[in-house]
Amino acid sequence: MWVIVGMLRGAALLPATWREQWGAVLGDAARWLLSRPRRVVAANLAIAFPDLSDAQRQALLCQHFRALGQAALELGPLWFWPLPRASGLIREVIGVEAVDAALAQGRGVILFTAHLGAWEAAVQYIGQRWPVTVLYMETRNPALNQLMATGRGRSGADLTAKEEGIRPLLQALQRQQVVGILPDQNVDPREGDYAPFFGRPACTTPLLGRLAQRRQSPVFGLFAYRLPRGQGFRLEFVPMPENFPAGEAVADATAMNTVLESAIRKAPEQYWWVHRRFKDQPEGWDYPY
Repeated sequence: MWVIVGMLRGAALLPATWREQWGAVLGDAARWLLSRPRRVVAANLAIAFPDLSDAQRQALLCQHFRALGQAALELGPLWFWPLPRASGLIREVIGVEAVDAALAQGRGVILFTAHLGAWEAAVQYIGQRWPVTVLYMETRNPALNQLMATGRGRSGADLTAKEEGIRPLLQALQRQQVVGILPDQNVDPREGDYAPFFGRPACTTPLLGRLAQRRQSPVFGLFAYRLPRGQGFRLEFVPMPENFPAGEAVADATAMNTVLESAIRKAPEQYWWVHRRFKDQPEGWDYPY
């Protein structure tokens, strides 16, 4: 943890273009040294982009690892700069007025995002704009949990661990506040539903649909894209279709995955392809990793 903190504090001192370049170097090193994540990324890209040639997917794989390195180093300014300065990295915000209007309806608002681009910048933005409760998954390392909680919580966001259940989220919605979740990870088949994601079944959490139905709360996707040449980030709020939630678990999970997929396709190299998103598969589908 001392090494990680030292690296992030050092990254916070670098000019933006240097931080971007050194992040790319860090990503290249990870790509060469970590064979298992490299294989997972290759398998995921083959699933998601079957129309690309092998050379095109290999180029995307290289871009992805460089984006991972950049995502790691940008935590330096996001977590260790003074908050007003860190917030200045968000250069453009699209669609936030619709969230303000939805919040005025008095049923709270649910935001969901993906491990895409600079999702930590998205947490920082919403924590400063509204009272917000963010669901997160703890790691096995207590020191790392503390680092993440401090970095995310300094914007004012109230963090609640997955192990605490959904009651804190429902209470926040009842207080007419904002709730944030990251529902793009593989879940245990006993807890999730299989819904298509990039043309293949993915075991998907039903949490978003259930939360929305309990309070009839408006739902938006929130995606933070990394701009080129270290220029900062662009945030986009995307409303869900009017018929969401439909009240049927697979239909609601499919609707969510469709929005996630559309957001990822805008900057596929910035998505978290190192995750085994298709680890659990229904009967008749092979294990892709």
